[in-house]
Amino acid sequence: MRQLGKRVDIAVSPELKAKELEKKMTYSNDCSGERPLIDAPIRSSAEDDLGRAPVAHAFARSILELDASQGLVVAVMGPWGHGKSSFINLMREEFEGIPKESDPTPEESKTRRALTVIDFNPWMFSGSDQLVDFFFTQIGAELKVKNESRLGKIADWLGQYAGILKPAAKLIPLPGASAVGEVIAAGINGLAGTTSADRSVQEIKDDITKALSKLEEPIVVVIDDIDRLTKIEIREIFKLVRLTASFPNIIYLLAFDRERVEQALSEDGISGRAYLEKIVLLSFDIPQASEKLLRSRTIAELERVLSPITNATLDEHRWASAYLEVIEPLLSNIRDVTRYAISAKQTIKDLGDKVDLVDLLAMEALRVFRPEIFRRLPTLRNELAGAGVIVGGAGKRTRKGIEEMFKDSGDEGNPSAIESLLNEFPGNETVVALLAYVFPASQHDHMSEQLNTWRTERRMAHIDFLNLYFDRVMPDSLVAFRYSECAVNLLNDRRLIESYLTKLPPETLEDAIDGLASYETKFTDDMVIPGSITLLNLIDTISKKKRRSLFDIAGGFAVRHVVIALLHRVDKEEEREKFVSQILEGLETYSSKLYLIETIRYSNLGEKGLVSETFAEQIYADFVQTLQNTPPNKPSREWNAGPIYYEVAINTGEAPLSPSNDPVLLQSVLYSLRFTTSSQSLDPLQDQSKDRLDWDKLVKLFGSEDKVRTALLNIREKLGDDEVFRLADRYLQGWEPDPS
Repeated sequence: MRQLGKRVDIAVSPELKAKELEKKMTYSNDCSGERPLIDAPIRSSAEDDLGRAPVAHAFARSILELDASQGLVVAVMGPWGHGKSSFINLMREEFEGIPKESDPTPEESKTRRALTVIDFNPWMFSGSDQLVDFFFTQIGAELKVKNESRLGKIADWLGQYAGILKPAAKLIPLPGASAVGEVIAAGINGLAGTTSADRSVQEIKDDITKALSKLEEPIVVVIDDIDRLTKIEIREIFKLVRLTASFPNIIYLLAFDRERVEQALSEDGISGRAYLEKIVLLSFDIPQASEKLLRSRTIAELERVLSPITNATLDEHRWASAYLEVIEPLLSNIRDVTRYAISAKQTIKDLGDKVDLVDLLAMEALRVFRPEIFRRLPTLRNELAGAGVIVGGAGKRTRKGIEEMFKDSGDEGNPSAIESLLNEFPGNETVVALLAYVFPASQHDHMSEQLNTWRTERRMAHIDFLNLYFDRVMPDSLVAFRYSECAVNLLNDRRLIESYLTKLPPETLEDAIDGLASYETKFTDDMVIPGSITLLNLIDTISKKKRRSLFDIAGGFAVRHVVIALLHRVDKEEEREKFVSQILEGLETYSSKLYLIETIRYSNLGEKGLVSETFAEQIYADFVQTLQNTPPNKPSREWNAGPIYYEVAINTGEAPLSPSNDPVLLQSVLYSLRFTTSSQSLDPLQDQSKDRLDWDKLVKLFGSEDKVRTALLNIREKLGDDEVFRLADRYLQGWEPDPS
């Protein structure tokens, strides 16, 4: 448990961390100033945090390369919240000839020109008559605003056309209608369609067509948010597009969710997809945001929300599991991330320094995205915070495991309230994870000894804080994907990858390494050895140059993830073992060697071991023997010095260290055995951070407290005094930390 100061750093583990890299990227701007937290599309490349501007510009150019002499219909498609409106706003820059940061290429110059872009809001009509009238009236008005001298006549004709064409829209069936021209022609005689000058609708249409044909540049008509309309309204929009799609130099740019629109257009066994394919000539599907990007954006937004909070505490060990299993599965797109941050902001403002943050963030995610489940919880508060014990063991809870825990909680045939909740939402692993990480009391009886702990930790597992949550009346960083993308292509060259990574700003290094895992499909066998050696040798750089954030899972987690992914690229076990041996030879610290060995031994517990058990045990035994005989040649870099020597102690039964050892090495041992605990106190002025030493392990490494005392004297004589040495003095004086 750690305390959050006035500057809240919620940037968690390598997996959950967002870094301030935007100003260092090619298509970026300085976002050090905090933007308002709103759910709105971006308006320009200056706000393009996702790096989509080049793609949007390229798609816009591809449209302009097409022949628009008979009209064009193009589409930007994607589910709600995937950034269609933002993508179109980026396309506008190309349509409207907005200058870019770099000079255009000759190819770009051919298509980069200022066009007239008009927005049509489909939400402002009701019924086909009003739609046709409003469409042409609005476009005509916009044309006059854009350039009355050049487009005014077309605007006037469009107004006349709207007045006599309203009934024509009713003649166009969906789907499978005949050609637009045929429909209009068939309907002209039946329309009361003459203008004040006794000119027919066809004549007006011909005049508009001729005028539009003379335009040097096409007009782009943007119709966004089609998928938010009702089924009938969606069909009306596409009637209109079909009716007018043949006008020359008119490019319709439509934005919608393909699945929803196809469903709305399907009728009488005729596929809505087939109908779309007849109308839409060119389309672009917005890609779904990657898991890494969503994770980084979520943490960045939470940092902003939490920044004003003081004296808040968070259980860093529970955070990773709660985020990965409760919060992250509920986030599908960037809009979800923004919605989550906006919705949770007031609750965090009210309760962030009063209730455990892991619980708050998990519950707020459930409230925003699964309201049907959240509404059930206030009636179950006694069961959620009832009698039971914390379930032991680590790892992801499964539905089957949770249900096993509840077997004896109710009478046979009479399920408990928690069982009923699980049965009410079958297959919803979010409920299972919430019970495991937020409400452990719901899983077992006889947990009264935990009540005081949960009270001091301000956990919702204690009924007082759960009631407070239910009854109350109550930053600025982005992902380093571009760094990772560059680094992945250098993994097969140790010199290049080391040079590249070591030149990155230290605070971005761990994120850049973690991002490599996103590109594991690009990993090749020739990357395994140079890539693994380089990354494992950088762990001490991460440890020393970067302060652990509150949610950090483990110092080398990012490296572990990438190394395992690299080794898994090698198909044969025998070949992997050869690679591991070569990697070990290239590692510069015993700490990184042990980290690799433990990574391999741990991975062998799974279904697919990286190496044989015999090989894993052999390299471990060799490690212990080598360390016993040969001291580290770079003791200041031994980021895990205490634990590596502890392996010698437990294998030999002898104390591996002496007061006469290199003082720098002994200092590294002391630092590696120091840790910080935090406890929550209702007194916000009380210091909750407490430094500790793994004292029993330290004494075991030297053999006695007297030898520890002597070692401290020798270290001080060579290196001077230090806070960790003074902490050791307290233990030598008989101090015993309060276990709470």
